[in-house]
Amino acid sequence: MSSPSPTQPPPTQTPENKPAIIPENKPTIIPKDKPALTVERKPPRTTPVKKRIGETPTARIIKGILRPPIKALYYLSTWTKKHKLSSIAIILLLVASITATTYAVTNQLPFGINHDPFVFPYNGGKGEGNLVKSWLYALRDGDSTHLILLDQNIAGGQAPDPAQLIAQFSQTKAHLNWGDVNIIGVQQQPDSTVDSFAEVPITANGPGSTVKAVILWHFVTVSANGQNALLGVDLISMRPSQA
Repeated sequence: MSSPSPTQPPPTQTPENKPAIIPENKPTIIPKDKPALTVERKPPRTTPVKKRIGETPTARIIKGILRPPIKALYYLSTWTKKHKLSSIAIILLLVASITATTYAVTNQLPFGINHDPFVFPYNGGKGEGNLVKSWLYALRDGDSTHLILLDQNIAGGQAPDPAQLIAQFSQTKAHLNWGDVNIIGVQQQPDSTVDSFAEVPITANGPGSTVKAVILWHFVTVSANGQNALLGVDLISMRPSQA
């Protein structure tokens, strides 16, 4: 048996030499008609439109009331920015007029400046109210020297002991808080002396509690020969207060 030489071409395959191809038996699928996809459209619903809070009748009434003053403030602030010197002058004139009016009516400065609630309701005297006021305020502040000077006209050794009074009733030593002094009665006597009664509310702050009381003082004063003198001071009562 002879083998082909390397230089010879390989034998060609003839149709007779090719293997037979057996066809595959694949099942044929017959497509079915698919149903058409239909989208159901829902009819649109009407949603009620809600009114905003600012559109309600109440809000409109409030806007109608507040709009004019707000506009006035806006225009005023705009004018103030453009005319600073004029604005300062108007403010100073306004403050000066308020101060003058308040001092003329109440003899006190406005805005609580130099506020003194002490009022001595006696128009015929010549300075008795100042003596009572000075004595009470000296006791409140614990000023023993001032009390001694005011008590020097009390005769018969009946002047109260300033040290004892300060220890019992002053804000500095007794740790009390004084309220507004209230003159509840003033009476002029035939001998030209004046009896006056002063009510002083006090508060004592203790551990876990607050005690309130009212002190009632009696003063005897006189104004003669251009001099005012304190002739007597008496502690009438000190009672608890629920107010």
